[in-house]
Amino acid sequence: MKCVLDYVAKGLGVRIVGAPGSGRTSLLKRVVAKLEEDGATVYTMFAAPALAAVPFAGVLSLGLDLRSRTIGILGIVDLLSVQMARSGAHLIAIDDLENLDRESLAVVDVLRRRSNVPLITTMNDRPFQPRTSGYLGSIPEATVALAPLEYDQISKLITETLGHPAEVNVVATVLTKSGGNLRLAVRILQTSALSGRIILKDGQWCMNSPKLMNEHLNGTVEALLQGLRPEEVRALNKLSLLGPSPVDRLVATVGEDILDNLEYNGLISVIQGPEETLLAAVFPPIVDDYLRAHTLSSRRILQSAVTDHVIAGPGDLPTPAATDDMLSASISKVRGEMGSNHAAATRYFQQRRDAFEELCYQNWQRDRSLANAVAILKFYWGAPANPHRIQEVLLQTDSDGGELPELFLFSMSLAWWQFSHEKNLPGAIGTMQALSSKEPGLRHEAEGVIALLHASQSGIPGDRDEVIGDPPRRGPQSDILPTIKGMLELYELNPQRAQSAMDSAEGAHGCQPFESFIRGMAMLSSGREESALVMALECRERALQNVDQLAFVSQSYIAALSLLHHGLFDEAEYLMGRAFSLGKPGFIVEPLHVAMLRLSSLRDAVPATSLGMSAGSNAVDIGALPGFGTGLHDLAASRPASAKAFDERASRIIEKSLARGYVYEAMHTGLFALGLLPGPRVRGLLQKILEDRSMTAHHQLLTIADAAIAMDLPRLRHLLDTYVLDGDTFQVSMLLRGAEQRCQLSGEPAVASQIRRAAKDFVARFGVVGTLFDFRSEPPGSSLTMREIEVALVAGQQSNQDIAEQFGISIRTVESHISNALRKTDTTTRKQLADLIRNAPKPLTSGASDPSQV
Repeated sequence: MKCVLDYVAKGLGVRIVGAPGSGRTSLLKRVVAKLEEDGATVYTMFAAPALAAVPFAGVLSLGLDLRSRTIGILGIVDLLSVQMARSGAHLIAIDDLENLDRESLAVVDVLRRRSNVPLITTMNDRPFQPRTSGYLGSIPEATVALAPLEYDQISKLITETLGHPAEVNVVATVLTKSGGNLRLAVRILQTSALSGRIILKDGQWCMNSPKLMNEHLNGTVEALLQGLRPEEVRALNKLSLLGPSPVDRLVATVGEDILDNLEYNGLISVIQGPEETLLAAVFPPIVDDYLRAHTLSSRRILQSAVTDHVIAGPGDLPTPAATDDMLSASISKVRGEMGSNHAAATRYFQQRRDAFEELCYQNWQRDRSLANAVAILKFYWGAPANPHRIQEVLLQTDSDGGELPELFLFSMSLAWWQFSHEKNLPGAIGTMQALSSKEPGLRHEAEGVIALLHASQSGIPGDRDEVIGDPPRRGPQSDILPTIKGMLELYELNPQRAQSAMDSAEGAHGCQPFESFIRGMAMLSSGREESALVMALECRERALQNVDQLAFVSQSYIAALSLLHHGLFDEAEYLMGRAFSLGKPGFIVEPLHVAMLRLSSLRDAVPATSLGMSAGSNAVDIGALPGFGTGLHDLAASRPASAKAFDERASRIIEKSLARGYVYEAMHTGLFALGLLPGPRVRGLLQKILEDRSMTAHHQLLTIADAAIAMDLPRLRHLLDTYVLDGDTFQVSMLLRGAEQRCQLSGEPAVASQIRRAAKDFVARFGVVGTLFDFRSEPPGSSLTMREIEVALVAGQQSNQDIAEQFGISIRTVESHISNALRKTDTTTRKQLADLIRNAPKPLTSGASDPSQV
């Protein structure tokens, strides 16, 4: 709304463009209400398809007293011109311009030419329409496009509409089915709750049925189909049966005019398929569900309509060409995706994924061999897990007749299912120990998996080098060992060793699902965030084409971490939202999914449950990788009363991570905390971590942090003046802002002001594009009692004896109050303490008497 009001204030007309149901009418109403509240006179016309042929329907909706002398277009123009000549601001607002009758359009056109009155309109986002567009060009105007809703907006909408947050699968399904359309999303939510398709469980809305389409939605969908010709409805029914189909084939069988009209009405969407083939699909997906349900229940189905339909398998897709562009090109690529509607592409991905799952499951049912069992279990590593099918496969597969590599992967999948889904670490370890006993040739591989299980829950085992080491590869089953070693090296912040582990296994089949993740994380942890981002975006695009949800989720995690390092929160949240929209992923990559849910809530520092995370998930404050624990979110949500308290809290989290061997997570937490509110302990821990690993990344950042924490302004200015551009420019900006806040908390407003000016110069010099994190501390001295505040106000001017006599307390009590106040505010002198409390916000000192004002 602010954007529209800003354009109006500049004297521009505004065109609000959005699909039906996008919220454009609600936005117009809010804008009109605000303008009228500010004293403007707004003439609002509401159009509708049913009134498009009724003469003067739009003018009549104004509610004006139109007497006989005003009959005709010019008469009405004369009347409105007289009213608009009066003092004050006058505007015209038209909702649904394309359905406004011709006579009202003529009135508006002539009136604008006479008076140059600003015009605010809402329009469909359909292609160019000569009939309406001819009336919009006589006065300069701006366009405000309403983008489809994204994952986080749907998540908030569910809470607002139904009163409780929802689990990930509910949010993802509503987003996909509605195509990001606000009106459809609300209606899907309301009817799903009404029909029991979603139920409230433990304070969260959960899926109670795999499909949200229900009888209460029929009227909503039918309204979208209103006005279609019979041949267009038949074309939609056929396309629903076919699924996403090549456009050229549809043009030949359905007709170009029909397809054009369906696209014009927003009922089909074109997406890119295999080998850059353009595919058309019914849109929004909830319409597809409606048509499919009605068509499949009809006896008039022509089986020949679906004979040409082919679903491409995950391996049939090309690999897109790589790009050598770095950060700026990557950001442009991400921003190019943002604002587009990806519901059709998401739906296509899910259809192909589900078809591949069914194929794997049917193969296993026909032949319950180890090979077929491993195929479907590996599918569930990344794709949404079906617990019933997984348990069926695990219990009913004969594991005695397979090859060793298949037996190992089957047992590893069973162990990881026990660990992640059943939360049964002893059972998972027992599974791998039983495998080792049964097949001594797999002992080393089994011990490697056990080491990774231990490391993922309780920390790096002390004998991990003995367990993993560099064993000779004895067969395909040994391919997993470099992956395990690479993951452990990542946990311990040894990026070069992680890369070397992957190099040693080049071409190994067992490493392929995880190789790009380990290499990308190694780049990221070594300070090569831009390279990691480029690689992650390439792999993510490839995964989308190859229907590889494991890779899509893992690469989205890497890209999000890189973007967050540069302060690009909108871009990072978009990528994470795209991953969420596919639904909750498989049991191997589920920790990355949970981590992204936490990372996506950092900027707003809201409880993680509002983003679909279960409150009863037994979350811990630290984890093996950034976001695996709640520590980052807890720091972002905190409102420390002093810089020292925050430094101590952040240091404890870092030390706990180090104690478990999670050195990468400790470094990441240190960088994050240093930018929020820099402190000496955090800086010291971070410097030691990097020095112990001979890493030169972040050297300039730590040096600037040292000067800022010490409030050494001459040194700080010199370091900023001689700063050499690196990947930490945003982190330095955050550090300077945190240092300013630290000075405010420490009672040094003059120093804070100088740091603020230095930060402004730094941002202007290097063109930092990231959004500074809005971290807020408690007001200085907020933790003090009222008596401590009263004593602190006079501590800088009076002796203990005088203070004792003034308040009628003992000298020992005065000393205790001053000591407590100095400790709580992290100040060092009585004068500094008094200045801090005196300069604090008024609510803090409103109840205390300040002798300086007597």
